[in-house]
Amino acid sequence: MKGSSTSLKVSAEDFGRKHLSKFGFNEYASGLLFGHVQSGKTSQMFGVASEAADRGFELFLLLTTDNVVLQQQTLARAKILLGGFIDGFRVLGETEDAEFRSEDTKRPTLIVLKKNVQVLKNWSNHIATHPNFKIKPLFVLDDEGDASSLNTKVNKNDSSAIHDLLERFRRQAPSSFFLHVTATPQSLLLQAKDSSWRPAFAHYIAPGSLYLGGDFFYGENSTTIRETLDNEKDTLLKTVDIPEGLRKALLSFLIVGAHSLITKERSVCSLLIHPGVRITEHEKTKNKVERYLTDIREDILSGSSSLEYSLLDAWKDLVMTKPGLSSMEDIRAFLRNGLPQINIVVLNSKSIAGAKYDMGLNILIGGNSLGRGVTFPGLHTVYYCRSSKTPQADTCWQHARIFGYDRDPEMCRIFTPAPLAKLFKELNDANNALFGILKEKGPDAISILTPDGTKPTRMSVVKSDDLAILMGGVNYFPSAILQANLVNLDSALGLIDADRPSSLEEILDLLRSIKVEKSDPWYSHNFPLCIEALAKAGPQKDCRIIVRTERSIKKGTGTMLSPDDRELGKSYDDKIVLTMYRLKGEAAKGWNDKPLWVPNIKFAQGFCFFLNTK
Repeated sequence: MKGSSTSLKVSAEDFGRKHLSKFGFNEYASGLLFGHVQSGKTSQMFGVASEAADRGFELFLLLTTDNVVLQQQTLARAKILLGGFIDGFRVLGETEDAEFRSEDTKRPTLIVLKKNVQVLKNWSNHIATHPNFKIKPLFVLDDEGDASSLNTKVNKNDSSAIHDLLERFRRQAPSSFFLHVTATPQSLLLQAKDSSWRPAFAHYIAPGSLYLGGDFFYGENSTTIRETLDNEKDTLLKTVDIPEGLRKALLSFLIVGAHSLITKERSVCSLLIHPGVRITEHEKTKNKVERYLTDIREDILSGSSSLEYSLLDAWKDLVMTKPGLSSMEDIRAFLRNGLPQINIVVLNSKSIAGAKYDMGLNILIGGNSLGRGVTFPGLHTVYYCRSSKTPQADTCWQHARIFGYDRDPEMCRIFTPAPLAKLFKELNDANNALFGILKEKGPDAISILTPDGTKPTRMSVVKSDDLAILMGGVNYFPSAILQANLVNLDSALGLIDADRPSSLEEILDLLRSIKVEKSDPWYSHNFPLCIEALAKAGPQKDCRIIVRTERSIKKGTGTMLSPDDRELGKSYDDKIVLTMYRLKGEAAKGWNDKPLWVPNIKFAQGFCFFLNTK
């Protein structure tokens, strides 16, 4: 890819050495390209495509979600970055089938398509009937590969339409390389291990040094969160009043926008408002924002003292993190000369395509269209009051549109209720855990940690028979224990009853010493992976070890803990508790007259793990 940065070229070559070099052009390969939300995955995809073209691929599909804005964004970027020079790619949109059938097959061809049933049907036929390309290996870049590509009828022994069409693309070519690209790979990693849609490898895309992501916005030292009242959504949508949090978000946005225009530090500044998923909610919000901006204009002209105080409060909040913020006097004078034109854009399924928000001051309002790859330049302020009874971790995380590069970290603000702020902080911990293990051990070593009350993804795309869910507060222990590592466990635990603090590292070492028969659910649940996930999630979690010796328990018993020990473990509901019983192992109890250690683990309340057991 000509003009690409050195780091991008190095990254693409690294991908080529690790993965493309192993492709024999006689197989159907599947892999995962993963990175953080809005960290530059699209540019990385283009780099991978260029590397693949250098290694012999000629036909490429780049799939986007069924979103007109995103497909157009991606197509425009591809035409510039891949097709913008003489010997570059031939980049085509979904309506350019006539150009596709032309004789220009000397250059690699990339087609940018929405994952839409009719679009995919048409292009499956175009490729299948092309005299040259129907016999060529196919390279598929599935952007947001966890969205709409997977089989939503997997638990009904059927195949959903888009999944079926993508499978047809893969199989109608003599060979194919299918690359899933996403920041939220949960649903892909929970596919059955024998599924062709489970990635065989995972390749991480590291963000650049200026990237602002989950740790910046939701980490322990975040300065961006401004908590609003829990019931603000009701105030927004069910009353004539403007909620206090939204008012503060709009004023903060005005201060940031005024500073940007006064100093000319940036040409675009945006506020994103996420009230919910319904179109009626978006329209109500837009009307209320328009009325409030009208009131602000009138108050500025009349010299309203209440507006002066409110603007000053917003300025004081911003100057705490932005010492170089324009003075209040300069901002006041700027606004008195006339409130700048503010472009209000509603983005949903009813929106007219082609809306522009890449210059000036913009307020963006919407729901699901505000996620999944659509980028918003200069986004510094977010007002988020959307709620869900059982949030999906991957969907919620895709709403983090404020992540990215072209933001001033000192002026970013997120206005949201405390429960949603807590959810996003927990999602950040869970995402760090997932990425840490995926980078180190790959797709086959995954236990997905999710905050209490959430699901990792939509369950319709995961085969329920293959899924195990491990919950905090529940006692788990093996039935088919093998007598192994007695000496090591005796040394580590001692031969005296105890109840003491522990660490994740110690619990992990003990669990790795436990051996069970492969038929035991304990084996497929892979508790060490869960502990590793917790270790990657952030600050160390509190742990407790309870040791009991000289116990006499029948093999295959339906319970393990004594009533007293069960109650003791429950008393540590905020800790991970590993209870280790040293059994006498009497023959009369079904053992072989040798002592052995049996574990019982209980995760803290609020932890939840999802694992694929097959």
